[in-house]
Amino acid sequence: MTALPASFSTPFAHSVPDVEQRVLLVVARSLDRDPATIDLNSRLFVDLDAESLDMLDIAYSLERTFCIRMPRVNLLQRASDLFSEQAILKDGIVTETGMDLMRRSMPEIPENWIKPGMRVYDFRLLITVESLARVVHRCLEAVARLCCSQCGGAAVPNSEFSMAMICADCGHTIELPSGEHLLVDDLRRVGEEMHLPIVGEPA
Repeated sequence: MTALPASFSTPFAHSVPDVEQRVLLVVARSLDRDPATIDLNSRLFVDLDAESLDMLDIAYSLERTFCIRMPRVNLLQRASDLFSEQAILKDGIVTETGMDLMRRSMPEIPENWIKPGMRVYDFRLLITVESLARVVHRCLEAVARLCCSQCGGAAVPNSEFSMAMICADCGHTIELPSGEHLLVDDLRRVGEEMHLPIVGEPA
């Protein structure tokens, strides 16, 4: 099994290439693969034979490596909550609107992978290493903007609890941004670009 270098436990990796390399190594370790056999375009379920439990392990490992909170619900499910299932899915098939939303939300995916007739189940087959890196980078950007609600001080890693930050000035605990909330925020932005009305709020 591939071990991660000790330095990879340090949060706030902001450069895209650095994030991509770290994510690739996390995936390789979780799937017990040689990193040399994986690239950013590798599809988790199709090319790397990942299973649902593997994805949970990868998400957990990414959270611990980067000090972030990953989303747990996929894009289509959240989009259905926001814009109505009828707008995104019809009889289990992704609609034209749903496909357009996927293309805008997942720019790393080649457009010819998103085809008419796609079912909800097919969504996970599209997820690549680069997809994970994009989500991680989005979460890191949100973490970098954190500040203390009590005194406005800077957020720094909490040495006693890896899934939270503390204020460098007053020591107040600062919760990490929710990956779910970031996903919804991004869907709202894409929906606004597409002029999609919001009909519900995710639970």
